[in-house]
Amino acid sequence: MKISISQPTLFPWIGYFNMIKNTDVFVFLDNVKFKKQTWHMRNRLKSSSKIDETEFWIRIPTKLPKTDTLIKDVFIDNNQDWRQKHLDNFQYNYGNKYEDITFLKELYEKEWDKIADFNIAFITKCCEFLEIKTKLVRASEINVKGKKSHLVLDICKQMNANTLIANSGSENYLDKDKQIFDKEGIEISYHNYNAKKYNQQGEQFFKDLSVLDLLFSENENSKLFI
Repeated sequence: MKISISQPTLFPWIGYFNMIKNTDVFVFLDNVKFKKQTWHMRNRLKSSSKIDETEFWIRIPTKLPKTDTLIKDVFIDNNQDWRQKHLDNFQYNYGNKYEDITFLKELYEKEWDKIADFNIAFITKCCEFLEIKTKLVRASEINVKGKKSHLVLDICKQMNANTLIANSGSENYLDKDKQIFDKEGIEISYHNYNAKKYNQQGEQFFKDLSVLDLLFSENENSKLFI
């Protein structure tokens, strides 16, 4: 049983979906501390400017959380009209292409209170669109405990995993505790992904943007690039 674990980020990059695709179970790590001004609440898209090809940030504003607030408990600041701002950005930079992504339109028609719920709903619907069949689970909905490596290990044990496909960014702390995974017969493999070029607007290809850029650029063909 191969498992991967990652925090539910906003409009993740393509490699995130490649990691999901290559495992049997993917666990949203939504029971760890939220960090403001990170991928939890923002990501990058490409500007349509013909003068200077650039990236721009798209984000969801959150109510100011306490320092120990978990990702699953962070509320969106709905006093700001972030949904309309997003749609305006999509329209301005990608034209009507976003309207062809039916599930995206449906997400923006709903009311959302918590950012993790929005992020997980987007990722789930995007997996369906990309024909990724991996089972998706929220860490907060299974009986797990511990911090860092010990939390990851407990999730692996709960899911009966024998292989963990981990983000390369987690290598620093997982390698220090490799012995506790070895003891349980769990192999750790680090995920590496090199994005394929797709039909992105403009002359310069920008790597590692949000998966939205791929969806707007390739629509039904997006699954061929995951």
